[in-house]
Amino acid sequence: MGDGLIISGGGSAAVATDELFAAAQQLHRLAVEAAAMGLELGTIGGPVDALLAVSAPAAAARAGLDIREAMGVLARIESEAHGIGGALSTAAEGYGFVERFVDALGIQFTGVGAALAGTVLRAAAVASPLAFVAANLLVRGLVASHVFSGGSAPGPSGPHTSNGLLTNPLAVGIIRDATMSVDDSVMAAAGMPAPLASFLGDAGLGVTGLAFASTAIMGAGTSVGLLTETPVRLVAEHSRVVTGPPAGFEDRLSRVPDPATDNGAQVVVEKYSTPGEPDRFEVYIAGTVTFSPEATTEPWDMTSNMSNAAGDRGGSVASVVEAMRSAGVVDSSPVQLTGYSQGGGTAARIAASGDFNIVGLTTFGGPTGQVPIPADVPTVIVEHSDDMVPALGGVQANQQALIVEREVFAGRDIPTDYAVPAHHIEYYEQTARLMDAASSDQVTRAASRLDAFGAGAARVTSTAYTFERVDTSGRAG
Repeated sequence: MGDGLIISGGGSAAVATDELFAAAQQLHRLAVEAAAMGLELGTIGGPVDALLAVSAPAAAARAGLDIREAMGVLARIESEAHGIGGALSTAAEGYGFVERFVDALGIQFTGVGAALAGTVLRAAAVASPLAFVAANLLVRGLVASHVFSGGSAPGPSGPHTSNGLLTNPLAVGIIRDATMSVDDSVMAAAGMPAPLASFLGDAGLGVTGLAFASTAIMGAGTSVGLLTETPVRLVAEHSRVVTGPPAGFEDRLSRVPDPATDNGAQVVVEKYSTPGEPDRFEVYIAGTVTFSPEATTEPWDMTSNMSNAAGDRGGSVASVVEAMRSAGVVDSSPVQLTGYSQGGGTAARIAASGDFNIVGLTTFGGPTGQVPIPADVPTVIVEHSDDMVPALGGVQANQQALIVEREVFAGRDIPTDYAVPAHHIEYYEQTARLMDAASSDQVTRAASRLDAFGAGAARVTSTAYTFERVDTSGRAG
């Protein structure tokens, strides 16, 4: 199993393993300590020549020589530690540059290809281009629905013996680039010249993008009774027993509700109360429950997935907001958000809205790439490089966030229990454990900041909330 964590983001251009960053940081600290020890040794005794001139004992002169030699050794340690640490940092930055360059080429290539494909397909449907576009987008939505459905539960047809094809970082990268190019295909299919479609899309100016394509998908779906947003309502809530705030990434992820085993709850809100201080809140958001493109009673569905991608206030976002208000969150309340899968995309959308005082955000396997998370919100984004679900959110644009990646099945047989096994929460729990054991400053500082949020609370309460969709007349959807 791949146990190596790849760290990037955080405002830095560097990309490297947790071990490499930790080694570079340890070398830097060693250089600083060697320099400090050298300065301290320089204050002991006096120059050897001066000791001999005043007929100091031979032992003092020998000590002076030993001190001078030690200072030379410390100076060499300082120099070599700086040099090796700098080389490691330069290598990490160089890898990051190459990775971004390759990603940009991939987007450019798929964008041009998608635009040309859209032009060709439009020619085949010239008699009814709008109907063709609607059908094309609807098919994309249904394909995405199938992909998501494999992420969290075994498929209805039994073992997935061919899932190795998609559980591959190369395939995931292609899906990510293709996701970014759907808008190019849409515009070309609607009649725009292919070069202009590519230039306006993510492969060029970035005027259009994933939100544009997702909005079009929802419009096409709505026209045939699918992907239609509805109001939501709170139908149940119950208390959870907690002993205190979370400690570490694994503990934080474990508090995300599983609707299948938690009485249907999709949201959990913990409140930390301390006399004389404003209440603080941790919000935990579940992943997708149903993958049908038809909106029925479940807000954690494919319709909400598409709404999140489009930038709209979908059923899951509306539900979480209502849960927060019900728990006592006001606009100024300090809030941290943690979400898995669709919960990650939902949490990112709430942070992006600016409607709350979000002071921390952690997502696991969420399609967050094109959600504009504010730079002043401390964010940790966890993705598996062999998990296609985050790729369906497009290229990760939130480079101010700390991004932690891992290839789950590197050098290991891929299990056939799930269509997209690297998305299953048990593997994100393993990654969270590795993060808790990480040594790099990037990860350990992020963990300390998140854990400090609830520290010192005199009282901790936890409430789980269950929501339903309703139709416009108020009857259950």
